Amino acid sequence: MKKWLLYIVFSLAAAMSYAQQTPLYSMYTFNEFAYNPAVAGLKDYYQAQVNNRYQFVGIENAPITATISLTGKLSSHPMGWGGMIYNDSQGAFSKFGVYGAYAYHLRIGTFSKLSLGLNVGVIRYAIDMTKIQFLDTETNLNESLYQSTRPDASFGVYYDMRHYFIGVSVDQLFNNRIEIYNDTLALDNTLNRFKSHLNIMAGGRYKMMQHLEFDPTIFVRKVYASPWQIELSGRITYRDAIWVGASYRSQDAVVLFLGYTYRDMLSFGYSYDITYSKLRNGSRGAHEFFLAIKFKQTEKE
Repeated sequence: MKKWLLYIVFSLAAAMSYAQQTPLYSMYTFNEFAYNPAVAGLKDYYQAQVNNRYQFVGIENAPITATISLTGKLSSHPMGWGGMIYNDSQGAFSKFGVYGAYAYHLRIGTFSKLSLGLNVGVIRYAIDMTKIQFLDTETNLNESLYQSTRPDASFGVYYDMRHYFIGVSVDQLFNNRIEIYNDTLALDNTLNRFKSHLNIMAGGRYKMMQHLEFDPTIFVRKVYASPWQIELSGRITYRDAIWVGASYRSQDAVVLFLGYTYRDMLSFGYSYDITYSKLRNGSRGAHEFFLAIKFKQTEKE
């Protein structure tokens, strides 16, 4: 009975996570490294960043994501490095990851770079059984917490031009089984896997007038057994300091965001998702915050 109970809980967790097995960010243009390791070191400074996202506010056990990252350039060498820690939780289910990244940059022409990046780390997936209410009050399990730790990796390519960029990445390359319960009933279930996600991001940078810049972006996501998701966004920046924008995410939400950069050193951003999917009746949208600090310039290549 315990084996079947865990199998059912486990399968439901995997099925629910197909649409979002990896963290989702509305302000993805300020957090590109979280999606593509090839971004590491492309800028001539070190940067530390913290992101927090509260999704589907108002719905019990809604997803909460917290991320901290650090990226930089290896002195005057055409290489970059980075690290990231994140925790993504949804009620009884949680996922914790620790990663280190390396990127190599190839100069193409005067204003263009092609970067190849690899992210390697470990992920821990857990089910806290104390947070699940069973109809059978006499249900007794051997453990209150079932968890599994597995290696993980992602690979990305990023082409940065003077006024345009495009990046492609694939994460969860190993397609690991989520082996929380050591039993053939769970181990042979191919549904319970970390599926690879394809991420494609492209955009431009346009000077509208002396102190105004317009940055349009398109972000395409694809994961196994889910439809393509497309996000279109646009941001206007005034004097490289104050910025506002909006985006449309298919099958999910319309996003409004704003932020401020102080002396090209300290940046803060906030976004609010207006949900229009079937979850809109019980959800008050999503809130997201980020804080980024540039703390040292590096030598140019």
